[in-house]
Parts: sequence; C-alpha cells; structure tokens
Amino acid sequence: MTLPSAAWFGLLTGFAEVICLGVRKFILHQPIYFGPHIVWMSPLANLCLFTLVGLLFGAMRIVSPGFKAGVMAFLGLLGCALVFEELKFYAVVLFAAGAAWRAGRLIAGREDQFYALARRGARWMAIATLAFCAGAFVWQNCAGMRVSARPTAVRADSPNVLLIVMDTVRAQNLSLYGYARRTTPRLEEFAKTGARFDLAIATAPWTLPSHASIFTGRFPREMSADFRAPLDGAYPTLAETLGASGYLTAGFVANTYYCNAENGLGRGFAHYEDYSVSLSEFALSASLSRAILNRDAARRLINYHDVIGRKTAEDINRSFLQWLDGQDKRPFFAFLNYLDAHEPCLPPAPFDEKFGAKVDPGRFRSVHTLRTSWRRNRERATPQQNQADIDCYDGAIAYLDEQIGRLLDDLRRRGKLKNTLVIITSDHGEAFGENGHYGHIDSAYLTQLRVPLLISMPGLVPAGAVVEEAVSLRDLPATVTDLTGKTSVFPGSSVARYWRRSPAEEAPAEEATPLLSEINIAPSRPREYSSGSKAIITSLVLDRYHYLRNPDGREELYDYLKDPSERRDLSGDAESRPVMSAFKNLLQSHIRFSPLPEKNH
Repeated sequence: MTLPSAAWFGLLTGFAEVICLGVRKFILHQPIYFGPHIVWMSPLANLCLFTLVGLLFGAMRIVSPGFKAGVMAFLGLLGCALVFEELKFYAVVLFAAGAAWRAGRLIAGREDQFYALARRGARWMAIATLAFCAGAFVWQNCAGMRVSARPTAVRADSPNVLLIVMDTVRAQNLSLYGYARRTTPRLEEFAKTGARFDLAIATAPWTLPSHASIFTGRFPREMSADFRAPLDGAYPTLAETLGASGYLTAGFVANTYYCNAENGLGRGFAHYEDYSVSLSEFALSASLSRAILNRDAARRLINYHDVIGRKTAEDINRSFLQWLDGQDKRPFFAFLNYLDAHEPCLPPAPFDEKFGAKVDPGRFRSVHTLRTSWRRNRERATPQQNQADIDCYDGAIAYLDEQIGRLLDDLRRRGKLKNTLVIITSDHGEAFGENGHYGHIDSAYLTQLRVPLLISMPGLVPAGAVVEEAVSLRDLPATVTDLTGKTSVFPGSSVARYWRRSPAEEAPAEEATPLLSEINIAPSRPREYSSGSKAIITSLVLDRYHYLRNPDGREELYDYLKDPSERRDLSGDAESRPVMSAFKNLLQSHIRFSPLPEKNH
C-alpha cells in the first residue's frame, strides 16, 4: 500500500468522524466537547496517524494489499465508532473487524483501481481540509466581529468589569478566611482594597449550573443547564446585557468540559477562548489517538497524568492580556476561569511541594476522558493519602493566588485597575472526606458550597469592608449592573446594599431570605436512589443554619457558626424542631421565604 492510499484512509476517517460528531451534536443533541476547528483538525490528525501506520507497514515489509487495506479499514471504522461513547467497545471491535475483512477481500485483486481512486480522493480531501481550516478561522473571527460591531451606548469612562472564577476553590482553605496555612497572601492584600464576603454561597456544588447562576442570576431549578444539557437562551446573560450596551466582552476558560461555549456559557461574548488550536488539541482530534492517550496504562508509561490540553492560570492570564492589548478604549467585560485547583491537582513547582511532599499521581489508578480526569476510589484513601491531597490542593490555591496577584500587578501598571470592577470568586468547593464525601458532585455541604468572594472598585466599594451576612452568587449579575450604572434585568439584589447601609441601620428585609442551592446527583450516584428518580439535594442557608433535604427524604440541620465543619446534625434535637418546621414550610410552599424562629444559644 502506498502512502497516498494511507493518506486517503486517514482523511476519509477524519471526515467520517466529523460527520459522526455532527450526528451527535445536531441530531442526538449530545455535547461533543470540540469547537469549530475540529472540521479540519480531525482529518489532519487522522492523516498523520494513518500515514504513520503506512510507514510502519513499509518498515515491516508487509506487502499484501488486502491485509494492509483491511487493517486501515478496521482502524477507520473503529475511530468512527469510538465517537459514540454509548456503544459497547467489544461489539464495536467485532463489527469493525468483520467490515475490515470484507473491505480487504474487495480490494485484493483490484489494487490498481483502488490506488488510482485513493490518489484522487486524497488530493481532493486535502484541498477540502485546507478550505475547512480557512473557513473555521474566518467564521470564528467574523462571529466576534459581528458582536463587537453592535451600536454602543456605553460611556467611555464606564467601569471595566473583570470576573475571575477560581474553579473548585473552597473558602475554608484560604488564609484570607483564617486558614492556618498561608495560601492566599496576595488575595489578603487585594481584599484591603474592597469588600470581603465571609459567607458566599454557590447555587450548586458543580461547575455548569453555578456558572450559569453567576451569569443569569437564576437558580439551577429555573435553568436548563444540567449534566447533559446546556444553558439555553431562556434568560439573558451578563455578557449579553453588557455587550448590548457597547462593552467589549471576552471569556477565557480553562474548564473546557463544562465552561465551553457549547454548554451555553459563551453566549454574549464577542471573543470566547475555550478550545485552542494547539498540539495537544490536535492529538485529541482523532478518536484513535484520543483513546490511546486516555488509557491509564498509556499515561503511566509516558508519566503524564494531567488533563490533556489543560490551560494553566498563567496561560489564561497571557491570553487575556494579549486580547486586551488589541482592543480599543471602550470598557470591557472579561471573564477568566482558572482550573488549577480541580482534580487532578498538579500545581507547578515550587507549589507542588509548598505544603508537603510532592504527590506522585502514578501511584493511583485514574480515569482519563476527554477534557477531564479523576482518581479512582478516593474514598479508600488512607488518612496520609488524603492529607497529601489537601497539601497538593493548598499548593494549587497558592499558585492561583500568585498568578492572580501578577495579573492585578500587570493591570495596575497599565492603569486599568483604577477604573475596573474586579470580582474574584469560585463556582464551588471540594470535599476531602468531610461528611464522608470526596469531590463535589454528590453532596451539598458547605465544603462544596461556601466559596470566596471579593469585590473591589476604587470609589464604588469601600476599602477594607467585611460582610459577615450570607450572600448568594446569584446576586452577582444584579451587583454588576448596579455598580456599572445599568438598569438591571436580573433577579436577585445587589450586594452593594451591605456596605451602603450605615452601621446603625437594621438589616434589610430581604436579608432574611434563605439562600437556595441544589444539585441533581442522579448521574453521579445512581445506585443510592431508585431507578429513574431525580436525586435532588436541596440546601437552604438562613440565619445561622444550614438545612439539607436528601433525595430519600432524610433531613439534616447544622449550626454553621458553632459547627463550621458540619459534624453535628441537629435535625433530631427537640430544641431544633421549630427551626426544622420552618425549613419544611419553606420547601412545601415552593420556597416562599420567611424568617426562622429564634433559638436560644
């Protein structure tokens, strides 16, 4: 088999994979986790892979055209089938093997005709690949230009807005909030320039609905965003609202699994960087290379345990600043998502050993998939292993702290900070064995819901302000529109009310409103609940209490002021009955909020 024939098989497989991805996306309505550049990257990646196989055949002196064509057909069919994750692997292998055997028999004895067809086909498919490559770049640039070219009604001196989300960073591991380890010296310094919120609560303990709430001001139950469903266009986003008034809008995300534009979070951004054109993205663009690289055995062999293509905080900062350099004088809204504290937690040196010995991920068995990775059986970790995970997590937070500090220093040198509203927060936290849970997608304790929140803007936010009352991240869109002088189209209330009132004023009535968070955990813990049920955990925070209702009807109650680790469940205590009754009434009346009865402490 000649190299043009191998190239034909590779290009054909690549285009077939693109068609299969299109079926998944547009017909089956499933996420594919690829951007528009996949239309040319997949054919090109498969071209390289199949050419390598062709060279290998030459080196092995395999001369049988039928055998070589059969192997190529097998690999091509296998690659296409791997696009559909629901298909059973062994069934796919058997089908591909049978079809490949038949293809080899058809080609045997017709080599000349096949080679001629392959040469012509490879030539035209190569031209098509180049055309798709150019088209993808043009389409991407034109889409951003269309949004940027909207009529502007915003004043040139309107404040910029910088929203920084540290994915998976819980408040309790920040020295900013009293943690014993000095994980966040730069954030402590920055907090002196604005307001620090001591009890900020995310609306969900995982990425997509929490970010969707930050962008829309809506609760998870109001939105379409779920494990397999994107955020739809039912509600306006912050980027849409600011962009419509003339703001330059841009997003730079490291969490390409749930923060991608495909999941609806890119709506309203003129410029949105999720999937990059890079060597790592190129390697992921072919199903076969993706399947090999995500095998745990292959990762151990090459000693690489990170998510392939994961962007560091330094990468995100660099992209944002490069974008900023090319913009005009209009105010901007920029969203930065950092993923460095998310599993697998692999901070760079020296942060990997800042709080303990460097963790060797190769010691553990892990699951690697497209855009994400996690360690198996974390619940079986010894106390020493769990502490090593916390050490690594703290190191990642310290790395993020340094990178955020560097970014703020750079913006200050450019003269941008004096007119920029900066919001630094997280979408959710992480559990390290507390309440028997690990990670963040199967429970709703404060380890997963309590996040950092800092807001700073010279002249608008008082320096050194500390807000002790519980606040919800769903209030951020209303806060941004308030502080930028826009008419709010978002539900919720601006958290500026906390620093605007005088010390003698009583808390506004809406501060007695419980903060709602929830999660549908059916996809992550299916064995614990009845088949087909929606396993929703509902969380309410009010006064000093945290109430949880589990899918099986079991209720929990914690006094987080006395018991911040939520170790003592008060739901069965006689003196807690009035409080439990009040929370039950809230749920039964469709979350119609009212103050809780007083309890003696």
